[in-house]
Amino acid sequence: MRILEIVSGTTVCGATVHTLQIAKELHRRGNAITLMGKPGAWVLEQARAGGVPTLESPLKRLPLRDLQAAARFVRENAIEVLLAHMSGANNFGVWLSRLARVPVVLRAHAHTMHFHWRMAHHIIAVSEQTRRYHITRNLVPPTRISTVHGFIDPARLNMPDKGARQAVRAELGLSPADFVIGVIGNVIPRKGQIYLIRALPKVVARHAQVRVLLVGVVHPPRYGIQVRREAERLGIEAHVLWLGERKDVPRLLQALDLYALPTLNDMLPMAMLEAMWTALPILATRVGGIPEAITDGVDGWLVPPKDPDALANALLAIIENPEERARRAQNAHQRVQQSFTVQPQVAKIEAILQQVVAEYRQRRRR
Repeated sequence: MRILEIVSGTTVCGATVHTLQIAKELHRRGNAITLMGKPGAWVLEQARAGGVPTLESPLKRLPLRDLQAAARFVRENAIEVLLAHMSGANNFGVWLSRLARVPVVLRAHAHTMHFHWRMAHHIIAVSEQTRRYHITRNLVPPTRISTVHGFIDPARLNMPDKGARQAVRAELGLSPADFVIGVIGNVIPRKGQIYLIRALPKVVARHAQVRVLLVGVVHPPRYGIQVRREAERLGIEAHVLWLGERKDVPRLLQALDLYALPTLNDMLPMAMLEAMWTALPILATRVGGIPEAITDGVDGWLVPPKDPDALANALLAIIENPEERARRAQNAHQRVQQSFTVQPQVAKIEAILQQVVAEYRQRRRR
């Protein structure tokens, strides 16, 4: 197939990493794919390095020159289908579809109310819960939305440096005896970091060696201030390290003893799947698409959202039961290996694109 993939994100995040992995795998599978994004975007640089053709565009709908230029590219290169990721690209993609007369498929990474979901020829949701949301809230016909779960690329997580655990801990001032909990994802209210902070006093009272790494961009700043002040009020600020945005997450995972996700709502976080592949024990909340990957008692621990006591009790159980920790961590690795890796998931996406193209051509012939 001749595919134009469009993404509006410019920095490293789950959606842009997924976009890159899809582009590279579709290219490897023999499709003529071009990845379009904003000038200077991280994902375009990575795609070019991986041999995937790229196209730069500001992706502005008005004035029409960006849409017209993209439509010329579509016609000149006989593009058969558009595949868009993230809100800006989704908006751009549905209008480009109308202008260039090719079908558009949107990948639903988030819960948003927007007209573009109804304008798409098909939607690919990253979890079944996300699919249900768009059917219920955006009134997307069930026949026009499919679930292809999020995934990870194991190659991205291979660590040739066998001493990475000790090296990362030394760089961060952590001792070999510390029990290190990683919370990876932007520090935003929806991710619920403040509830983990409120759980810590009960935990550190019995295990003073516990350390929490907060990894991600703080937004808005007032939420970061709120979390810091809460840690100070509770007297556990020395147990919390703020690492900010990091581009070496696979390496950081080697230093952890536990991956924690106290989120209030999430589709199916790639960072969690990566932690599962790394055979880390997982503590997460029972929200969004998370229970589609984690079964409480089997491959992780699930607790209700906004519940510091439940988080604290789970943390104590995890710290004090190393054999159970190892069992569930190994199960989590096997779960990802069976159901959440790039090649089989992108093959499903490719099949959906092929079906959309065939149906579009059939309608045009009528």
